[in-house]
Amino acid sequence: MKSKLAYWCDGALEASWLLAIILVPVYFNIHSDRVFEPDKLTLLRSLALLMAAVWLVRFAEPLFSGNRPADYFAWLRWRGEASIWQMPFVTAVAGIVVVYLLSTLFSVTPRTSWAGSYQRLQGTYTTLAYVVVFAVMAATIRERSQVQRLITAVIVTSVAVALYAMLQHFDADPLPWGGDTVRRVAGHMGNSIFIGAYLIMAMPLTLSRIIHAFANILRDEDLSYADVVRSSVYIFALAIQLIALYWTQSRGPLLGIAIAMYAFVLILLVALRNAAPERGRLMLRELGLAIGLVLAGLVGYFVVLDLLINALTNSGRAQSLAGAMSSLVSFLGAVGALVVTIFVILAARRGWRWLWISWITLAIILAGWLVLFNLSGELVEESGDSPLLGPVITSLSEWRDLPAVGRFGRLLDADRGSGRVRVLIWEGVIEMLSYSQPLTFPDGGSDPFHFLRPLLGYGPESMYVAYNNFYQPELATIEARNATPDRSHNETFDALVITGGLGFLFWQALYLSVFLFGFRWLGVIRDRRDRNLFLGLAIAGAVILGAVFAVWRGPTYLGVAVPFGGIAGVVLYLIYYALVARHEEDSLVADPFKADRLLLIGLLAAMLGHYVEIHFGIAIAATRLHFFVYLAVMFLVGYLLPERGLTEAIEVKSETTPEPEDNSRRGRRGSRRRRPAIARGTGSPGWIGPVIAIGLLLGVLVGTMGYEFMTYATRPGESFNTIADVPTAAEIFYRSLFIDPDKNFAESPFLFLMMMFTWLLAVLAFVSEMTRDGTLSLPSTLHRLKPRDAQLAAIPFVLLLVVSVAARFMGGRELALSPLQTLGQGFLVLWGAMCLLAVIYLFLGRDIARLIAGVIGLIGFLFAIPVSVAGAPLYGLILATGCGAALYLVWDNQWNDFLAPAGIIGLLSLMVGLAFTYYQAYQIRLSIIGPVVTAETPDTVRRVMEADQRAGFVTIFYIFVILALLVMATMIARPRMARAKLSGPTASLAQLGVSLVVVFILMGVTNLSVVQADIIYKWARPWDQQAVASRSNGDIAGSLGLWDQAIAIYEHAIEEAPIEDFYYLFLGRAYLEKSATTTDTAESERLLATAEDRLLEAQRINPLNTDHTANLARLHSRWAQTSPGSADFELHVDTAERYYQSALDLSPNNSVIWNEYAQLYLGLRGDCAGALAIFAQSLEVDPFYEDTYIRTADTYATCADELDDEAARDEYYIDAIENYRGALDQLAARNR
Repeated sequence: MKSKLAYWCDGALEASWLLAIILVPVYFNIHSDRVFEPDKLTLLRSLALLMAAVWLVRFAEPLFSGNRPADYFAWLRWRGEASIWQMPFVTAVAGIVVVYLLSTLFSVTPRTSWAGSYQRLQGTYTTLAYVVVFAVMAATIRERSQVQRLITAVIVTSVAVALYAMLQHFDADPLPWGGDTVRRVAGHMGNSIFIGAYLIMAMPLTLSRIIHAFANILRDEDLSYADVVRSSVYIFALAIQLIALYWTQSRGPLLGIAIAMYAFVLILLVALRNAAPERGRLMLRELGLAIGLVLAGLVGYFVVLDLLINALTNSGRAQSLAGAMSSLVSFLGAVGALVVTIFVILAARRGWRWLWISWITLAIILAGWLVLFNLSGELVEESGDSPLLGPVITSLSEWRDLPAVGRFGRLLDADRGSGRVRVLIWEGVIEMLSYSQPLTFPDGGSDPFHFLRPLLGYGPESMYVAYNNFYQPELATIEARNATPDRSHNETFDALVITGGLGFLFWQALYLSVFLFGFRWLGVIRDRRDRNLFLGLAIAGAVILGAVFAVWRGPTYLGVAVPFGGIAGVVLYLIYYALVARHEEDSLVADPFKADRLLLIGLLAAMLGHYVEIHFGIAIAATRLHFFVYLAVMFLVGYLLPERGLTEAIEVKSETTPEPEDNSRRGRRGSRRRRPAIARGTGSPGWIGPVIAIGLLLGVLVGTMGYEFMTYATRPGESFNTIADVPTAAEIFYRSLFIDPDKNFAESPFLFLMMMFTWLLAVLAFVSEMTRDGTLSLPSTLHRLKPRDAQLAAIPFVLLLVVSVAARFMGGRELALSPLQTLGQGFLVLWGAMCLLAVIYLFLGRDIARLIAGVIGLIGFLFAIPVSVAGAPLYGLILATGCGAALYLVWDNQWNDFLAPAGIIGLLSLMVGLAFTYYQAYQIRLSIIGPVVTAETPDTVRRVMEADQRAGFVTIFYIFVILALLVMATMIARPRMARAKLSGPTASLAQLGVSLVVVFILMGVTNLSVVQADIIYKWARPWDQQAVASRSNGDIAGSLGLWDQAIAIYEHAIEEAPIEDFYYLFLGRAYLEKSATTTDTAESERLLATAEDRLLEAQRINPLNTDHTANLARLHSRWAQTSPGSADFELHVDTAERYYQSALDLSPNNSVIWNEYAQLYLGLRGDCAGALAIFAQSLEVDPFYEDTYIRTADTYATCADELDDEAARDEYYIDAIENYRGALDQLAARNR
């Protein structure tokens, strides 16, 4: 028998992964310098630490209690029925863990490989966090209701991300991002490709929920309101996901989702074919219908749309659709209309036997279109004059120049833009993977484990430093010259670089096992022959396509060719399955709309899309987390839960498959199953715990959105001379959510609207799902109010209607309304219409009047809070009072199990989220006021205290999340804890207490301090920049004080993260710059010595980072310049030269360092010949850098003046002119 402690541990684990799946995509931190990925990952790692500790307590509890079963450790044996090593995915995941640990141990940069790089933080520590989430979920989830909550959390989180993308696209984002987020949205991920990659993971699951909801609606004789709400919410979610994905304009994610949706729909259609009652061979007429539908549909829709668009443009309207855009929109519209037609036929229960052929035909046509689209540039010269193909090829060629879609016509374009960047990175990676010579270190040593690199790679997160030796100089002409790739934008190459051949094999084995077991559980792979064919096609596709590209385009494209060859093999197998699969008696195959089956299809499609995308992009925090979460869900739904004989909680009764091809309405109605009411009576104490847990979960979601947008932008001329000038917390709260600084501080309610819309959809999604699975109960009967009671209940609605109309039409009549006023007026009209609806139903005395009035009353009561926050507290009070009175008058005790919990979820989530947001506003106010100091407090101490105040923001956020988690854990476990008789052994309680203390310490040391250090570092940057500006303006004294403050803050950042070399780099630079400002020679020497000490520490932490060695060279060059003619002059010059040579050993293709080295020879040694020789070497390694030509020309001109031989002097001048011309040529080439 399980104890209360064991149940609480189960609740804590579920709360942890629910919070992780919501927070990692949504959370970002505007107060840190990195903002996105590392901040997400430190939060995930903290939750993973907590999950690991709690799971260990739960695992040890039976050992301490003495209730350990005899076979408790049977799962660890290699063989046996309970052995985990015989279970799907486990061996591959374990192999990845072992390879990561070994690769970290033998890494070229072990510390970074373990903890993660400054920019990414995707080290072994983070990888183990992903694995912990997978392992804990696989080990502890035992109910399908847990799975359903998880999937709902995934979808509602994607709604928040997609809505924020919409804000960015319409330029309504109040945050001042550095890049253009209007043309290409970046959302909560900070990158267009990243948000697209994340949406791939959510869209197939949303589609599976839509299909399941519609299936229930179509076959339930009694219409389910829960399914209607579910379908509405998920259709909206899918729509905004698609729109946001399109606005990313990222090719990799769009290709990924296209392949994912193709697989999803094909598997579903083949299942429908197998479920059809007619099991004979496909007739020729059906084949003609299938192909004809596609061909005739595409042509017909295209012609109609083209005529309509041309008519519009010819009339002078919709000129943006003129020209090539007209045919493109017609084509895409025809494809979209055909897809809708296929689904309409499917919903009408027709064509189940042959629609799968239509889908394959459409996919072949689109694949052919994509190939022609990419080759149209070459084909237009050859076939442009053809009367048949000419117009088609010409149109395709014109589409390549259109925005957004034109990028898909340049997938094979390796000569410009991001395509060229990837190819150049891959060329460097190929050199890395040749392992021709070991890496060298600044101390002169070489990589001692070079012989292990083919097996274990260079180590996780090592590419940033290991790639320097193989950097392709042309990259600097496209990207920033000081940017070094830390990823290859290709999963195959990334795996080979960081974990070697072993890591690549285990990752590929895991991906392949996902598809293998997923297809097996769906019935797509049925026997050993199918398995062997699947594996054969996938492996053969990878080998063949890899060989073809190796011969055609060289090894550079192997990273794309090999995985896409495998995908081609998977697609071919799906086509084979569609052609040969026949009806099975197995209920899994017989029921195509079974919830678990649809979920598995969605998971598999998401995994397939993710696999495609990461071979054009990067696996980020959100996508990698979702991959391992989905892996656990697939394991549970496909393997473990069926093995244990558990039936679906969401299927309240065994479902019979609806009969297709029945034309009569009676037949269609007869095919529906009658579902018994889910109501379980008037008492339902079981919902209290889950309802409060979900309310807190959504409260964290709302609070997180509030936290990340809570800031205070000062108006021009605004200053805070006294505390009275400082805005209140309420003013900060309002300005953050309702004012857009970029629009001249105009009112902009769209951010708050996004938060509230996310909250509303999330509440509706969770309530409808909880109603569907029986946690909440719809009323079994409708109790009509007595006429007198109905009239009395209508009074509050009449009063609210009157107030709304009066507020709408009798208020101010400004000619130009602000967006907030416009939104408020729209709300008043909508709310007045709802009140009128309630009044009409109540006076008509309809059976459903009471329920409608109750729902409207609850909506109004909940929305009283947002209305008050938006600046109308009086109307909010009236709304809450009136709706509260209406609810009191119409309340039916049957609603205790439906409307009451729905209201609790909505109210609790809103109150918790907005309360935390307000508290964050209060924290910002305190930071504006500043720390409590005295007149004697030095400015440096005050600045450090100010940085600490801002670093405290993230501490408060972590406390908020942990407190919510602990309460959620108790609420989730509450129903079972109430039934448990044992509290748990004292030893386990002690273990839990000690474990939590240890976890919180580790959280602080390994995660929280990482973010706090970055926040502190960010606070130093303005003082750094002001110091540079002051020196440039001649304010030397002011510059010295500013450098002191920047240095003090940098030092404090290092106290928080003492092994982060990035901060030492900036601290050393600050000391170096300050030394150039002071006029005191002794002070300058001291500062230079301190700078050297800090830069040497940075080099010791990360010796392969070329920046550290190059900065030491620059320091000694500066040092030599301050001591000309002294005894130390030659020492500093020699030391600088040695460091430059070491830096060039690390980065032999870095022309900036070559040029600085040449300047050392020219300026400090006075060696013209030596300088020119080094400049020549610089041009040889990097002929694309115009600055090298200019410096070389300047050197020739300078050195020519020192020559006595006139002919030699003229030759130098000629060489100078030629180099100046070379610089102009490079600038012209770059501008082109």
